Amino acid sequence: MEASEAKVLASACKLRRTVRTFDGTSLAPEARGLLETLASNGENPYGISVDLRLIDAETYGATSRVIRGTSWYVVGSLPRCPHAEEAFGYVVERLVLAATAHGLGTAWLAGTIDRPAFERVVGVDGDENRIMPALIAVGVPAARMSALERVMRSKLHADERAPWDTLFFQGDLAHPIASPDECDPTLAAALSCVRLAPSAQNLQPWRLVCSDGHIDLFEDRTLPLRSIGDVQLVDMGIAMLHLEAGLAQRGVRGTWSFDGPVAGVAGASASATYVATISY
Repeated sequence: MEASEAKVLASACKLRRTVRTFDGTSLAPEARGLLETLASNGENPYGISVDLRLIDAETYGATSRVIRGTSWYVVGSLPRCPHAEEAFGYVVERLVLAATAHGLGTAWLAGTIDRPAFERVVGVDGDENRIMPALIAVGVPAARMSALERVMRSKLHADERAPWDTLFFQGDLAHPIASPDECDPTLAAALSCVRLAPSAQNLQPWRLVCSDGHIDLFEDRTLPLRSIGDVQLVDMGIAMLHLEAGLAQRGVRGTWSFDGPVAGVAGASASATYVATISY
């Protein structure tokens, strides 16, 4: 990731929030062009081909019951294969953050959509070899949230994040990091970006173990696996993008590997599953 892109994405980490209430206007041609350009960038650490496109869902009769004021969505699919969900989360979150930087609002959606309709749009209905793990609604945020959105944000504690000592560790999973003051500035900035990442039901399933020049990512499993696409692995891909952007904004380039954790696994529970390592 180039430093210029990383600075834009890392800054957008602080601005991004889930938007479910939009202002009812159609996307301007400039915004559509931006999103189409962003959707064409499928680069990800796994090298898996991710096909994304911007659609006006009204054309297809596709809807989400929690979205108000926009019919624009970025939808996509990819092969059903190991690490597909992580690749999808990484690619789409890069689009989400870039859209945020340009003043657009977005919402990750997986379980509150007319899934059969959207799956027909991307051509995965009846195709067991491809999946559509999630999608995003996009548009211009409304000046005020709908009553439904306010209720949802309150129920999900959307503006809250787990404390540092729940998410981040030093050396192994038995030694939590209590605050950013315990890290050097580069690591503190990168972990802060991860802490702001969106996740399904705001469960924040990532657990990061830091050691000398390496960060291991583990998934803390709380949601059941689903054949249509594992949303918590999507969340892990989102966290990977935030972590990489957070490092790169400080001029530190990370390299991903997937061969097992570098640090120890003391303190790991049965729900903690290794996902990836970034070395820097």
